[in-house]
Amino acid sequence: MNSISPDSVLKLFRQNAFLDLRKLAFQLGVDTANSMLAAVIGNLQRNGKIRRIGGKGRHTLFVLATFEG
Repeated sequence: MNSISPDSVLKLFRQNAFLDLRKLAFQLGVDTANSMLAAVIGNLQRNGKIRRIGGKGRHTLFVLATFEG
């Protein structure tokens, strides 16, 4: 099973303006219901690194909260 790190998720957000949960899961090679993906997304949101901008469920859209390197 692939490990999902916050750095790997942030790298994808730096390459794309925004991502929905389906595209993010596909690019990481996991299912949208993956518990590790949910934990990493939740931690990044709590830490203010990404923001949810709309959508529900698999169609939830996220963007980087800041443009810092």
